[in-house]
Amino acid sequence: MRLLVISLVLGLVGCGMAEQRHSTDDVYAPQGSDAGIAFHSSTGWVGAVPFLVESAAPDQVIEAAMQAAASWNDAVGHEVLVFSGVSESNRGESLYESLNDDLTIVYYEADWFDTTGKSKSTLATTVWENAPGSDQIIKGDIVLNAEVYMYQDSTEPAIDKEKSSYMVDTETVLLHEFGHLLGLDHVSEDDDAESIMHAKTFIGAYMYARNLSDDDVANIGSLYNK
Repeated sequence: MRLLVISLVLGLVGCGMAEQRHSTDDVYAPQGSDAGIAFHSSTGWVGAVPFLVESAAPDQVIEAAMQAAASWNDAVGHEVLVFSGVSESNRGESLYESLNDDLTIVYYEADWFDTTGKSKSTLATTVWENAPGSDQIIKGDIVLNAEVYMYQDSTEPAIDKEKSSYMVDTETVLLHEFGHLLGLDHVSEDDDAESIMHAKTFIGAYMYARNLSDDDVANIGSLYNK
């Protein structure tokens, strides 16, 4: 038994250290999104999750991370995500290597292909580790594909016009990835057309989604308001 990867197709991969380590794929696609099951953990984390942002990330990534965290905190009614500063940590050279420490970090990965093994179409991935024999989350990190995509506030003109077709709204992606970090899985558009947890999203100028749906709020509350 190896690692379960949640992507466009459910399958098994042969990387990582133990069967408790998992990842998600969240991709750009022109239309539609694949079905999911709403949760990948029935318990989430115990207590609030302090997180840092990699020092290589632009200030806008830090700002977007703080805004995205605040949205989930507001949904729950108390802090489940706590911004704790900037990290100088090295993520490592493989997908799950960053889980070897006890820090939760948003990484801005300029060497995406070599260190994650994931495709160009993948915008970001969340990796996490469960406690042995449980789906309680005990470790996690978020990795942004900064090798291919230009992360910025998409309500503003493109910082680099030559890369405008690869422009991604940072807050939109981090809102989604924090959902995964906290224990939510993908949901289909048929199940919830307004959810932030669709498996695919649009990219480009003025393309963003920064609100949680009623079901997103209910789902996260069911994990953290017990």
